[in-house]
Amino acid sequence: MNNVEQKRKKNRKRMRGAGAIGTTVFFVVMSIATVLSFMLSLRPTVSNAEKRNLMKFPSFTISGFLHGEYTQAIGDWFADTMPFRDTLTKYSDTIKKTLGIHTKISNFSERVVSDAPKAEDGEEINQDTVDVTVAEVTTNVQALLDAPALPDSIEPHQGEGGGHIEQALDSVYLYDNAAFEYYNFVESTADRYVAAVNRAADELDGTGIQVYNMIIPTSMDIKLPQSVRDKLNTSDQNNAINYMTRRLSQKVKPVMIYDLEKKHANEYTYFRTDHHWTTLGAYYAYAQFMAVKGESFTPLSEFTPYAFSPYLGSFYSASGNAESLSATPDTVYAYAPPVPFTFKMKTSMDEDFMDWALIADANDYDTNCKYLCFIGGDQCLSLLENTAMQQGNTLVLVKESFGNCFVPYLACNYKKVYVIDYREFDGDITEYAKQVGANEILFQNNISMTRNEGLVEELEAKV
Repeated sequence: MNNVEQKRKKNRKRMRGAGAIGTTVFFVVMSIATVLSFMLSLRPTVSNAEKRNLMKFPSFTISGFLHGEYTQAIGDWFADTMPFRDTLTKYSDTIKKTLGIHTKISNFSERVVSDAPKAEDGEEINQDTVDVTVAEVTTNVQALLDAPALPDSIEPHQGEGGGHIEQALDSVYLYDNAAFEYYNFVESTADRYVAAVNRAADELDGTGIQVYNMIIPTSMDIKLPQSVRDKLNTSDQNNAINYMTRRLSQKVKPVMIYDLEKKHANEYTYFRTDHHWTTLGAYYAYAQFMAVKGESFTPLSEFTPYAFSPYLGSFYSASGNAESLSATPDTVYAYAPPVPFTFKMKTSMDEDFMDWALIADANDYDTNCKYLCFIGGDQCLSLLENTAMQQGNTLVLVKESFGNCFVPYLACNYKKVYVIDYREFDGDITEYAKQVGANEILFQNNISMTRNEGLVEELEAKV
């Protein structure tokens, strides 16, 4: 046997040995990873990247097992709570950006936007705003929490060469220590939103269930100085809200909150680093809702306040972690009802209700997740019940995440409040309202939802 053949034999043996070692190492690593993936202690319960609570391990039922729903739910739980999911998601986003795959709206400030058609003669909508002030609460909260004062202001930050910091970042506009979301009115999508609410009212006609609609303005039109706002390429939100309200059926009662939020614009009604309103902004909306119904609202001073800080929300991450925002982080205020109550929720429709905190202690939550303290985040279905009220009305609240901090106030005025997040809910909303004996339904959405075709489609499919 010549030297060449001997070398070839040695190389083949070496390769077989290396291949065997490699195969063994691979199976050992995969076995360890499989064992670790099933360890409950390693599986996350909250996604900091997605700012939501993750699925809980499903409860066993004979019916669910026999129909395959239990095993399907375990599969969904397994996928949703994969260890290191946020790290893997971050790497995935990085790869997408490297490959040029973008999910954000780019150069929104350069897009062509239009305002909603204005009212013609006789079409004006007039609704008196409730006379409510919470000035006396500020001192109360200060004394209890030693937290930043509730009255809010945009603080000037010096940019290059002096003056205000002003910068358009994708769909977000940065102004000093606050950020704002652009809004573009889309008539066809707005019409579909109105049609969905009207269809729900038609379905419930004759049942005694009253339908209400509340469209929430965003901070762009409420908080930003008007002189700055007028220069921006963004649609007039008040015009858009009035346009949609004029097209609501007579069977739907509108709850108009724009003027009231504008009246209190110098207070801490919207976050600076996040797209949501604060609990104070939600409180004014609650007061207006009660006024439209002809009922009294509970003074904010009677609620038990909590504060969680620092909070840096969605605008902070969208701004690329702007220093002007992190210099003045937000505080998430929460108010527990002054009545005995229970709160339950479902993370999926095939589960039973589970007891949960109406307001969770978010002190240990990550800086970008403290808004998750309200009602367990965005769940498909929740139930808030006033246990001291012997008889009372039942409300179905149909909402997205703006509604989360609105829910606690409702415990004072309703026996039961069923909270439906239509993005997660799997069923017919009007049929469910009949099933639970509801007296009222409130459709509550921020105005950005009404221009989002995907979200409107979600609502359309469930009414």
